Amino acid sequence: TTSGTTAAPKFVLHSQRSIVRHARDVADYFDWTADDAVILQALPLCGTFGHTQAIATLASASPMISMPVFSGAEAARLMTAHSVTHFNGSDEMFALILDSVDGERPFPAFRGGGYAAFNPAFGDILARAETRGMALCGLWGMSEMQALYARQDFTAPAEIRNRAGGGLTSPDAAVRVRDPETGRILPHGEAGEIEASGPSQMKEYFNDAVATTAALTDDGYVRTGDLGYTEEGGGFVFLARMGDALRLGGFLVNPAEIEAQIESHASVEKVQVVGIDTADGVKAYAFVITKPGEVFDAAELRSFCAANMAKFKVPAGLMALDQFPAIESANGVKIQKSKLREMAVAALATEPNS
Repeated sequence: TTSGTTAAPKFVLHSQRSIVRHARDVADYFDWTADDAVILQALPLCGTFGHTQAIATLASASPMISMPVFSGAEAARLMTAHSVTHFNGSDEMFALILDSVDGERPFPAFRGGGYAAFNPAFGDILARAETRGMALCGLWGMSEMQALYARQDFTAPAEIRNRAGGGLTSPDAAVRVRDPETGRILPHGEAGEIEASGPSQMKEYFNDAVATTAALTDDGYVRTGDLGYTEEGGGFVFLARMGDALRLGGFLVNPAEIEAQIESHASVEKVQVVGIDTADGVKAYAFVITKPGEVFDAAELRSFCAANMAKFKVPAGLMALDQFPAIESANGVKIQKSKLREMAVAALATEPNS
Protein backbone atom coordinates (compact mmCIF):
# COMPACT_ATOMS: atom_id res chain seq x y z
CA THR A 1 0.00 0.00 0.00
CA THR A 2 0.92 3.63 -0.36
CA SER A 3 1.85 5.30 2.92
CA GLY A 4 -1.28 7.39 3.38
CA THR A 5 0.64 10.43 4.64
CA THR A 6 -0.76 12.78 1.97
CA ALA A 7 -3.90 10.92 0.79
CA ALA A 8 -5.90 7.81 1.57
CA PRO A 9 -3.76 4.64 1.16
CA LYS A 10 -4.16 2.70 -2.09
CA PHE A 11 -3.26 -0.88 -2.98
CA VAL A 12 -0.48 -0.95 -5.57
CA LEU A 13 -0.56 -3.98 -7.86
CA HIS A 14 2.75 -5.28 -9.27
CA SER A 15 3.35 -8.20 -11.58
CA GLN A 16 5.56 -11.07 -10.51
CA ARG A 17 7.81 -10.07 -13.42
CA SER A 18 8.29 -6.54 -12.08
CA ILE A 19 9.10 -7.85 -8.59
CA VAL A 20 11.65 -10.40 -9.84
CA ARG A 21 13.30 -8.13 -12.41
CA HIS A 22 13.71 -5.30 -9.92
CA ALA A 23 15.10 -7.69 -7.31
CA ARG A 24 17.83 -8.79 -9.73
CA ASP A 25 18.60 -5.19 -10.68
CA VAL A 26 18.91 -4.20 -7.01
CA ALA A 27 21.13 -7.18 -6.18
CA ASP A 28 23.54 -6.19 -8.96
CA TYR A 29 23.48 -2.43 -8.44
CA PHE A 30 23.88 -2.63 -4.66
CA ASP A 31 26.69 -5.21 -4.94
CA TRP A 32 24.84 -7.82 -2.90
CA THR A 33 26.10 -10.60 -5.16
CA ALA A 34 29.63 -10.38 -3.72
CA ASP A 35 30.85 -13.68 -2.24
CA ASP A 36 31.02 -12.30 1.30
CA ALA A 37 27.86 -10.14 1.23
CA VAL A 38 25.48 -10.50 4.21
CA ILE A 39 22.31 -8.41 4.39
CA LEU A 40 20.41 -7.49 7.54
CA GLN A 41 16.64 -7.60 6.96
CA ALA A 42 15.08 -5.49 9.72
CA LEU A 43 12.49 -3.61 7.70
CA PRO A 44 8.85 -4.78 7.81
CA LEU A 45 7.85 -6.89 4.82
CA CYS A 46 4.46 -5.16 4.59
CA GLY A 47 6.06 -2.04 3.05
CA THR A 48 7.90 -1.75 -0.25
CA PHE A 49 11.13 -0.76 1.54
CA GLY A 50 11.41 -4.06 3.39
CA HIS A 51 9.78 -6.17 0.69
CA THR A 52 12.19 -4.95 -1.99
CA GLN A 53 15.25 -5.50 0.20
CA ALA A 54 14.17 -9.04 1.12
CA ILE A 55 13.36 -10.16 -2.44
CA ALA A 56 16.58 -8.60 -3.76
CA THR A 57 18.56 -10.46 -1.09
CA LEU A 58 16.97 -13.72 -2.21
CA ALA A 59 17.86 -12.83 -5.81
CA SER A 60 21.47 -12.21 -4.78
CA ALA A 61 21.75 -15.68 -3.13
CA SER A 62 23.46 -13.97 -0.18
CA PRO A 63 22.63 -14.69 3.47
CA MET A 64 19.71 -12.68 4.87
CA ILE A 65 19.66 -12.10 8.63
CA SER A 66 16.00 -11.52 9.46
CA MET A 67 14.60 -9.68 12.48
CA PRO A 68 10.97 -10.32 13.40
CA VAL A 69 10.97 -7.20 15.59
CA PHE A 70 13.47 -4.36 15.34
CA SER A 71 15.54 -3.08 18.22
CA GLY A 72 18.79 -1.15 17.95
CA ALA A 73 20.66 -3.34 20.40
CA GLU A 74 19.59 -6.61 18.77
CA ALA A 75 20.37 -5.28 15.29
CA ALA A 76 23.83 -4.28 16.46
CA ARG A 77 24.37 -7.74 17.96
CA LEU A 78 23.32 -9.46 14.75
CA MET A 79 25.51 -7.19 12.62
CA THR A 80 28.52 -8.15 14.71
CA ALA A 81 27.71 -11.83 15.01
CA HIS A 82 27.07 -12.34 11.29
CA SER A 83 29.53 -9.79 9.83
CA VAL A 84 26.72 -7.90 8.09
CA THR A 85 27.98 -5.96 5.08
CA HIS A 86 24.79 -4.17 3.95
CA PHE A 87 21.60 -2.85 5.47
CA ASN A 88 19.01 -0.30 4.35
CA GLY A 89 16.75 1.42 6.86
CA SER A 90 15.33 4.64 8.20
CA ASP A 91 17.26 7.41 9.93
CA GLU A 92 15.66 6.30 13.20
CA MET A 93 16.88 2.70 12.79
CA PHE A 94 20.47 3.72 12.16
CA ALA A 95 20.36 6.16 15.09
CA LEU A 96 19.12 3.44 17.47
CA ILE A 97 21.81 1.02 16.24
CA LEU A 98 24.57 3.57 16.77
CA ASP A 99 23.24 4.54 20.20
CA SER A 100 23.42 0.92 21.35
CA VAL A 101 27.15 0.34 20.74
CA ASP A 102 30.45 1.83 21.80
CA GLY A 103 33.68 2.22 19.91
CA GLU A 104 34.90 4.27 16.96
CA ARG A 105 34.24 1.54 14.39
CA PRO A 106 31.75 -0.96 15.85
CA PHE A 107 30.93 -2.72 12.55
CA PRO A 108 34.16 -3.31 10.59
CA ALA A 109 32.48 -5.64 8.06
CA PHE A 110 29.83 -3.08 7.10
CA ARG A 111 30.37 -1.70 3.57
CA GLY A 112 27.33 0.44 2.93
CA GLY A 113 23.72 1.20 3.63
CA GLY A 114 20.99 3.34 2.21
CA TYR A 115 18.77 5.39 4.47
CA ALA A 116 15.45 7.20 4.24
CA ALA A 117 15.13 10.45 6.18
CA PHE A 118 11.65 9.99 7.64
CA ASN A 119 12.10 11.84 10.92
CA PRO A 120 14.15 15.04 11.23
CA ALA A 121 14.30 14.59 15.00
CA PHE A 122 17.27 12.26 14.44
CA GLY A 123 19.34 14.95 12.71
CA ASP A 124 22.06 14.32 10.15
CA ILE A 125 22.32 10.56 10.48
CA LEU A 126 24.83 10.29 7.64
CA ALA A 127 27.31 12.48 9.52
CA ARG A 128 26.75 10.55 12.75
CA ALA A 129 27.34 7.24 10.99
CA GLU A 130 30.40 8.59 9.19
CA THR A 131 32.16 9.27 12.48
CA ARG A 132 31.60 5.62 13.47
CA GLY A 133 32.94 4.13 10.24
CA MET A 134 29.57 3.44 8.60
CA ALA A 135 29.09 4.62 5.01
CA LEU A 136 25.50 5.68 4.26
CA CYS A 137 23.81 7.27 1.29
CA GLY A 138 20.41 8.59 0.25
CA LEU A 139 17.83 6.48 -1.58
CA TRP A 140 14.58 7.00 -3.43
CA GLY A 141 11.62 4.75 -4.00
CA MET A 142 7.86 4.58 -3.78
CA SER A 143 5.23 1.87 -3.76
CA GLU A 144 4.40 2.51 -7.41
CA MET A 145 8.03 2.05 -8.55
CA GLN A 146 9.21 -0.14 -5.63
CA ALA A 147 11.86 0.85 -3.11
CA LEU A 148 15.57 1.13 -3.96
CA TYR A 149 14.70 2.57 -7.38
CA ALA A 150 17.64 4.97 -7.03
CA ARG A 151 20.72 5.32 -4.84
CA GLN A 152 23.50 7.86 -4.42
CA ASP A 153 27.09 6.83 -5.11
CA PHE A 154 28.95 5.64 -2.00
CA THR A 155 32.14 7.23 -3.34
CA ALA A 156 30.56 10.69 -3.67
CA PRO A 157 31.17 13.51 -1.16
CA ALA A 158 28.93 13.52 1.91
CA GLU A 159 26.85 16.49 0.76
CA ILE A 160 25.85 14.51 -2.35
CA ARG A 161 25.32 11.21 -0.55
CA ASN A 162 23.02 13.00 1.87
CA ARG A 163 20.49 13.72 -0.89
CA ALA A 164 17.54 11.48 -1.63
CA GLY A 165 17.63 10.19 -5.20
CA GLY A 166 20.76 9.30 -7.14
CA GLY A 167 21.57 6.96 -10.01
CA LEU A 168 18.89 4.63 -11.34
CA THR A 169 19.12 1.02 -10.19
CA SER A 170 17.87 -0.44 -13.47
CA PRO A 171 19.63 0.26 -16.78
CA ASP A 172 16.17 0.33 -18.37
CA ALA A 173 14.67 2.89 -15.98
CA ALA A 174 14.21 6.55 -16.91
CA VAL A 175 13.38 9.75 -15.05
CA ARG A 176 12.33 13.17 -16.26
CA VAL A 177 10.98 16.31 -14.62
CA ARG A 178 7.95 18.30 -15.78
CA ASP A 179 6.81 21.83 -14.98
CA PRO A 180 3.47 21.23 -13.21
CA GLU A 181 1.95 24.42 -14.64
CA THR A 182 3.13 24.51 -18.26
CA GLY A 183 3.60 20.75 -18.79
CA ARG A 184 7.06 21.40 -20.25
CA ILE A 185 9.82 18.81 -19.70
CA LEU A 186 12.51 20.66 -17.80
CA PRO A 187 16.28 20.66 -18.39
CA HIS A 188 18.75 19.34 -15.82
CA GLY A 189 18.83 21.36 -12.62
CA GLU A 190 15.32 22.87 -12.88
CA ALA A 191 12.85 21.68 -10.26
CA GLY A 192 9.46 20.24 -11.11
CA GLU A 193 7.45 17.04 -10.71
CA ILE A 194 9.47 13.85 -11.09
CA GLU A 195 8.11 11.31 -13.57
CA ALA A 196 9.55 7.78 -13.49
CA SER A 197 9.41 4.64 -15.60
CA GLY A 198 11.14 1.26 -15.75
CA PRO A 199 10.73 -2.48 -15.25
CA SER A 200 9.92 -2.00 -11.54
CA GLN A 201 6.78 -0.04 -12.37
CA MET A 202 3.34 -0.98 -11.04
CA LYS A 203 0.57 -2.35 -13.21
CA GLU A 204 -2.18 -0.32 -11.55
CA TYR A 205 -3.87 0.75 -8.35
CA PHE A 206 -5.93 -2.30 -7.47
CA ASN A 207 -9.62 -1.81 -8.33
CA ASP A 208 -9.11 1.93 -8.88
CA ALA A 209 -9.05 2.74 -12.57
CA VAL A 210 -9.59 6.47 -11.97
CA ALA A 211 -6.55 6.79 -9.71
CA THR A 212 -4.46 4.67 -12.10
CA THR A 213 -5.30 6.89 -15.07
CA ALA A 214 -4.49 10.02 -13.05
CA ALA A 215 -1.11 8.60 -11.99
CA LEU A 216 0.13 7.72 -15.49
CA THR A 217 1.20 9.96 -18.36
CA ASP A 218 0.09 9.26 -21.93
CA ASP A 219 3.43 7.55 -22.65
CA GLY A 220 3.40 5.43 -19.49
CA TYR A 221 5.50 7.31 -16.94
CA VAL A 222 4.33 7.42 -13.31
CA ARG A 223 3.59 10.87 -11.95
CA THR A 224 5.38 10.53 -8.63
CA GLY A 225 4.01 13.59 -6.88
CA ASP A 226 7.60 14.41 -5.87
CA LEU A 227 9.49 17.64 -6.44
CA GLY A 228 13.04 17.30 -7.76
CA TYR A 229 15.42 17.84 -10.63
CA THR A 230 17.43 15.65 -12.98
CA GLU A 231 21.21 15.65 -13.31
CA GLU A 232 23.50 14.88 -16.22
CA GLY A 233 24.27 11.18 -16.37
CA GLY A 234 20.69 10.03 -15.76
CA GLY A 235 20.35 10.57 -12.02
CA PHE A 236 18.05 12.87 -10.10
CA VAL A 237 17.61 14.62 -6.75
CA PHE A 238 14.43 14.46 -4.67
CA LEU A 239 13.60 17.69 -2.84
CA ALA A 240 10.13 17.28 -1.33
CA ARG A 241 6.63 16.02 -1.93
CA MET A 242 4.84 18.25 -4.46
CA GLY A 243 2.14 18.79 -1.86
CA ASP A 244 4.83 20.08 0.49
CA ALA A 245 6.57 22.31 -2.08
CA LEU A 246 5.66 25.97 -1.95
CA ARG A 247 4.78 28.23 -4.89
CA LEU A 248 5.99 31.51 -3.40
CA GLY A 249 6.43 34.71 -5.37
CA GLY A 250 6.00 32.76 -8.60
CA PHE A 251 8.79 30.30 -7.72
CA LEU A 252 8.72 26.67 -6.58
CA VAL A 253 10.44 26.72 -3.18
CA ASN A 254 11.61 23.67 -1.25
CA PRO A 255 10.43 24.12 2.35
CA ALA A 256 13.73 22.64 3.53
CA GLU A 257 15.43 25.87 2.40
CA ILE A 258 13.32 27.93 4.82
CA GLU A 259 13.63 25.30 7.54
CA ALA A 260 17.43 25.36 7.31
CA GLN A 261 17.48 29.14 7.68
CA ILE A 262 15.26 29.13 10.77
CA GLU A 263 17.22 26.23 12.29
CA SER A 264 20.37 28.35 12.07
CA HIS A 265 18.94 30.59 14.80
CA ALA A 266 20.56 29.88 18.16
CA SER A 267 17.25 29.15 19.92
CA VAL A 268 15.89 26.64 17.43
CA GLU A 269 16.21 22.85 17.52
CA LYS A 270 13.95 21.69 14.66
CA VAL A 271 11.57 23.26 12.14
CA GLN A 272 8.84 22.11 9.78
CA VAL A 273 7.49 24.50 7.14
CA VAL A 274 4.23 24.09 5.22
CA GLY A 275 2.39 26.22 2.68
CA ILE A 276 -1.14 27.53 3.17
CA ASP A 277 -3.54 29.55 1.03
CA THR A 278 -4.17 33.12 2.18
CA ALA A 279 -5.90 36.17 0.70
CA ASP A 280 -2.46 37.23 -0.55
CA GLY A 281 -1.64 33.88 -2.15
CA VAL A 282 0.32 30.90 -0.82
CA LYS A 283 2.43 31.72 2.21
CA ALA A 284 4.90 29.73 4.30
CA TYR A 285 4.09 28.84 7.89
CA ALA A 286 6.70 27.49 10.32
CA PHE A 287 6.41 25.14 13.29
CA VAL A 288 9.33 25.38 15.68
CA ILE A 289 10.76 23.16 18.40
CA THR A 290 13.11 25.24 20.53
CA LYS A 291 16.28 24.00 22.18
CA PRO A 292 16.06 23.06 25.86
CA GLY A 293 16.06 26.18 28.02
CA GLU A 294 15.34 28.53 25.12
CA VAL A 295 12.25 30.75 24.82
CA PHE A 296 10.16 30.84 21.65
CA ASP A 297 9.90 34.37 20.23
CA ALA A 298 7.87 34.54 17.00
CA ALA A 299 8.69 38.20 16.35
CA GLU A 300 12.41 37.61 16.78
CA LEU A 301 12.38 34.63 14.45
CA ARG A 302 10.37 36.49 11.82
CA SER A 303 12.87 39.36 11.94
CA PHE A 304 15.70 36.86 11.66
CA CYS A 305 14.08 35.40 8.55
CA ALA A 306 13.48 38.83 7.01
CA ALA A 307 17.13 39.70 7.43
CA ASN A 308 18.39 36.51 5.79
CA MET A 309 16.00 35.53 2.99
CA ALA A 310 13.80 36.98 0.28
CA LYS A 311 10.64 38.66 1.56
CA PHE A 312 8.31 36.21 -0.15
CA LYS A 313 9.92 33.32 1.73
CA VAL A 314 9.44 34.81 5.21
CA PRO A 315 6.79 32.77 7.08
CA ALA A 316 3.41 34.41 7.55
CA GLY A 317 3.34 32.87 11.00
CA LEU A 318 5.33 30.73 13.42
CA MET A 319 4.09 28.38 16.13
CA ALA A 320 5.97 26.61 18.92
CA LEU A 321 5.44 22.85 19.37
CA ASP A 322 6.84 20.27 21.75
CA GLN A 323 6.78 17.67 18.97
CA PHE A 324 5.56 17.38 15.40
CA PRO A 325 2.41 15.35 14.64
CA ALA A 326 3.44 12.02 13.17
CA ILE A 327 2.02 8.76 11.87
CA GLU A 328 3.40 5.23 12.14
CA SER A 329 4.15 3.62 8.77
CA ALA A 330 5.67 0.31 7.73
CA ASN A 331 9.07 1.98 7.59
CA GLY A 332 8.96 4.15 10.68
CA VAL A 333 7.48 7.40 11.94
CA LYS A 334 6.63 10.05 9.35
CA ILE A 335 5.64 13.66 10.04
CA GLN A 336 2.08 14.54 9.02
CA LYS A 337 2.42 17.66 6.89
CA SER A 338 -1.34 17.62 6.26
CA LYS A 339 -1.98 17.95 10.00
CA LEU A 340 0.49 20.82 10.21
CA ARG A 341 -1.28 22.61 7.37
CA GLU A 342 -4.60 22.28 9.19
CA MET A 343 -3.02 23.74 12.33
CA ALA A 344 -1.51 26.63 10.35
CA VAL A 345 -4.82 27.52 8.70
CA ALA A 346 -6.59 27.50 12.06
CA ALA A 347 -3.87 29.64 13.66
CA LEU A 348 -3.93 32.32 10.95
CA ALA A 349 -7.71 32.43 11.05
CA THR A 350 -7.68 33.34 14.74
CA GLU A 351 -4.41 35.22 15.01
CA PRO A 352 -3.14 36.64 11.66
CA ASN A 353 0.18 37.67 13.18
CA SER A 354 0.90 34.48 15.17
